[in-house]
Amino acid sequence: MTLATPAPTRVAAPDRLRKGELTRATIVDAALAVARREGLESLTIGVLAETLGMSKSGLFAHFGSREDLQLAVLREYAARFVEDVLRPAVELERGLPRLQAMLENWLRLLARELEQGCLMISGASEYDDRPGVLRDAMVAIVTGWKDELLRAIDAAKAAGHLRASVESRQLVFEIYGLMLALHQDARLLRSADSIKRTRTGLARLIDGARAKRTRSARPPGKSSGAAKRSARRT
Repeated sequence: MTLATPAPTRVAAPDRLRKGELTRATIVDAALAVARREGLESLTIGVLAETLGMSKSGLFAHFGSREDLQLAVLREYAARFVEDVLRPAVELERGLPRLQAMLENWLRLLARELEQGCLMISGASEYDDRPGVLRDAMVAIVTGWKDELLRAIDAAKAAGHLRASVESRQLVFEIYGLMLALHQDARLLRSADSIKRTRTGLARLIDGARAKRTRSARPPGKSSGAAKRSARRT
């Protein structure tokens, strides 16, 4: 999940999208909504055909199988995630400003997805014990995002914004843990303050990893007590 090699997105033709491309984009958009709400495994050609008022044969003309449709949904989700979370952050200074923007953008996206459902989190639960191309695609999305967080943390360490001793992978693990807790707390337990608590937890993690500011050097040869005595004499 990088900007250098983003997941495929819909690209407009010079004049207009061909009808087939526009129809495919409409199908993927509707399929993504169903998958967020009910899970990827609930997504079938029949359900989607009924939702869109299309024939099954019409859908098969764009997607040869249910699995092809599910993979297209995952690619579209990853592309939107990059656009909403990662791309705005990379416009900022490397280091802590970029890392904090990534976390805030992710939190805002999750806040919007709490009612719709987060495909990256719910999909991980669906495919954690299901070998196959869909699990592989889900693993690629999650590990790709974790790698982006890892790079941002390492850049913040290199810039002197975070302590060099910070264990980057552990920090990624703890950040991810907070986001998973948010999803369960908000969706299952219906906690009203889950967003606030997650933001507080993220701030505490970052503050705990910050590099300490160097203290102002005292004049050479004078201790703190000597400096105070000198000040009283003057």
